[in-house]
Amino acid sequence: MITSPGRPTRALIWLGATVLVGTLALATRTVETHPRISTTLVWNKDIAPILQRKCFTCHTPFNVAFSLASFADARPWAAAIREEALERHMPVWAAAPGYGRFANDPSLTQNELDLIVAWADGGAPSGQTLDEEQTPSVPVAVEAMWDAGQPSSTTALAAYQVAAGAPAAVHRTEVTAPFTAPTRVHGIAFRPGNRSVVRYATVRDARTNRWLFTWTPWSTALHLPESAAFVMPAQARLVVEVGYVGSEAAVTDESQVGFYTGTDGGTGVATADSFAAPAVTVAPGAAHARTRGEWLWPETSALQALWIDPIEGLVSVDVSAYLPDGSVRPLLWLREPSAVWPSPYVYEDPVPLPKGATLRVTAYVASDATTPRTATPAVHLIRIPTTASTF
Repeated sequence: MITSPGRPTRALIWLGATVLVGTLALATRTVETHPRISTTLVWNKDIAPILQRKCFTCHTPFNVAFSLASFADARPWAAAIREEALERHMPVWAAAPGYGRFANDPSLTQNELDLIVAWADGGAPSGQTLDEEQTPSVPVAVEAMWDAGQPSSTTALAAYQVAAGAPAAVHRTEVTAPFTAPTRVHGIAFRPGNRSVVRYATVRDARTNRWLFTWTPWSTALHLPESAAFVMPAQARLVVEVGYVGSEAAVTDESQVGFYTGTDGGTGVATADSFAAPAVTVAPGAAHARTRGEWLWPETSALQALWIDPIEGLVSVDVSAYLPDGSVRPLLWLREPSAVWPSPYVYEDPVPLPKGATLRVTAYVASDATTPRTATPAVHLIRIPTTASTF
């Protein structure tokens, strides 16, 4: 149909009315550009100090995990931080509460958890200016350091190349301790050369293959109580296993092992022991299987630390002491321990156990849908001297 010039059709009149109504609607609607703020908790005063204590061991620039150091870094992850904290997945800590008190426990207190949840649920406000949001509001370590203080002596590992994006893998090497005579060693530490690629490191006695120490970002040194020490021979050989994972770029790692020595005048000797449950095989897709092993406590002494071999598929691990008087003392219960973040468990107060106690480990192992899995869960431990009067 041809219309005369200057006279609008009904279609044009309807279109114009629709545009006008839409324009008025937009003009009167409040457009929210950020979540509604419903909390007085703010990042810089309430949340950043918690993350500094519990998360910055991994989540800072040039570290092994993405940065949460500033509000600008953390705000996009607010919901994920809330969920991971509620699920107790982060910080990484597999030990169930009530089964021992550990000096290296990085898990959130209930108050810290409540603050994080309330902040995230309340809109995750910053409490800062836009410029301040771009920089950390609490101190952040930016260089590799000895977190437990400068050691008495150190041994360097050979430089190791980690390719960009490399999958998680373990590199094993041997080093010589820097001792020219038998030496009492009160502590062992590890310093990654490049924290962006190191997840954990273990130190073992090469002669006996006994475990001595495991480093993780939240557990950086083992210090034995006063008057107890490892006695290392001259030129002691040590096996160091480092768990690596690639970062965005290829890097060279030059890590070190540190030793804390001194003349305490003590004679107590720390002893490393280990025992394992029998090997168990789980068929693809099958329900998890259980295996159990026992070890007789050889003498009256105190349990200082435990470490469980990192094994894929571990569902749970329970370690308990069955005492000669018939009582049972739970020592450690791990729920879904991580094979790539295998933490040690160092007791706040060493656990005294009498000669004749039986340590029992009960482990449950699962397979995936397509591959069978054979596992031999092993328990590594460190004992220090005590006396019968402790009991």
